[in-house]
Amino acid sequence: MCFRPAVTGNGPVKCPKCGGDVSPFADECPHCGAKATAAPGMPTMPSMPMPPKMPSAPTAPKPPAGN
Repeated sequence: MCFRPAVTGNGPVKCPKCGGDVSPFADECPHCGAKATAAPGMPTMPSMPMPPKMPSAPTAPKPPAGN
């Protein structure tokens, strides 16, 4: 459900589930708990990429067998 307007203003917006007034900056409706989603056409914040996996330390060579 989306109650975040494409262009955020100062006034409240209507929740599509219950019709209650919701701050355009809220993550969910305080009346019914409907979760906010990004408005259509509004860019979403990219998530942080995972850091590259660090290579493991090299192991010591094994001594020759049979001595």
